[in-house]
Amino acid sequence: MSSLKFSMIFVFLLSLSSSLFTLTSAADPTYLYHICSGNNFTRNSTYETNLNLVLYSLPSNGNRSDGFSNASTGQDPNRAYGLFQCRGDVSTTTCKDCVTFASTDVTQRCPGKKRAVIWYDECLLRYSNSTSSQEPGILMYNENNVTIEPSRFRQLMFGQMNEAATQAANDPKKFATRKGNFTTSQPLYTLVQCTQDLSNTACLGCLQQAISSLPSERIGARILTPRCICRYELYPFYNENLTVSPPSPALTPSPPSPVTRPKGKSGISASIIIAIVAPITAAAVLFVAGYCFLTRRARRKNGYMAPEYAMHGQLSVKSDVFSFGVLVLEIITGKKNSNFYQTDGAADLLSYVWKHWRDGTPTEVLDSNLTDSYSRNEVMRCIHVGLLCVQEDPTARPTMATIVLMLNSYSVTLPLPQQPAFFFGTGTEFSIQITNGMGSDQSKSKSVPWSVDDASITEVQPR
Repeated sequence: MSSLKFSMIFVFLLSLSSSLFTLTSAADPTYLYHICSGNNFTRNSTYETNLNLVLYSLPSNGNRSDGFSNASTGQDPNRAYGLFQCRGDVSTTTCKDCVTFASTDVTQRCPGKKRAVIWYDECLLRYSNSTSSQEPGILMYNENNVTIEPSRFRQLMFGQMNEAATQAANDPKKFATRKGNFTTSQPLYTLVQCTQDLSNTACLGCLQQAISSLPSERIGARILTPRCICRYELYPFYNENLTVSPPSPALTPSPPSPVTRPKGKSGISASIIIAIVAPITAAAVLFVAGYCFLTRRARRKNGYMAPEYAMHGQLSVKSDVFSFGVLVLEIITGKKNSNFYQTDGAADLLSYVWKHWRDGTPTEVLDSNLTDSYSRNEVMRCIHVGLLCVQEDPTARPTMATIVLMLNSYSVTLPLPQQPAFFFGTGTEFSIQITNGMGSDQSKSKSVPWSVDDASITEVQPR
């Protein structure tokens, strides 16, 4: 057994030495950021051996045409997992060089850590002692603001991003780009990508959350997460010859797709479900009608009461918005908050929906009676609006006028929801770290982390 272990270590060291030799003649990839997390592993432990084998195996698959590979070695609790994802427009040679470099670089930047993720322009690589991915996302942006028609820029940028996200989620390589004309002489370039181990639904959820965190006032920005990335610039930053980028349509929203009435019975009226899914003005009218009729009674019932009303007796229009949000989520899921039984570790309906939203699997909460009779984008938007309505802070909840606008205009970008009221979770589990730079490709060494669960902002010294 000891001789086998030594042989594996020797092969790994031999690979590292040959990798270092190869890298002397190849250009290093463009480093962006890295995150080290988890506990430290014991030197010469079983986990370290397994991790070394995983990191050794990944570069050998760097020349795959899809630019993706994952691997795992060992048995729990010493099992090691790893994967890499190369950008969809880079060559197999560039991909292999990036992965080979990253497999060595990450161990030097995160010595002794059980979890790590590292991003380059050309690829990302991560390893862990579990299959979950809890590291925060990184926001990097250009310090220069858009000065010409900022509202039009915002609309075009988010429109292109969302189009690309939909295409990438359904693409085998989980990659898509878009190029549109901001002005007659100034194109706008956008790129999105997910790791290929994600399902279509998880990919779309990850990208939508990332896109909603992008600053629209900057001339360039990107979000890096362990599972997906998105970026926009006013100059070409990807290889247009190796990407398929259909032209972006006009800024006016496309006509809605037909909606069919779902079959089967549910605990909530199917006609109300259609009102939620239908992307037409009548949907908002029915929403408001349901809001006026239901919330007057619902806001005083257990499961619908806003926290400020339940605990302090404070009642306002935002309390009604909270009740309305609960109703929306009940309609989408076909479950009632007042008699919700613990599911997937969530103690109430709001926690259940939030957990899947946070994990990038929001459509898994959908009522099974809807099956194939819904529009994915509309359902995602309704879940998003519902979560915004049940925010713990009343001032963070939208007004009904804003809700109507959110449901009827694709050009309106929805803010990222925080954990809803009465969420039975464990601390902060999602955050965005912000790095502002001198240019789109350069960033200062200091970063500012921003937590979805915490409004405080602190300064972090460079790693």
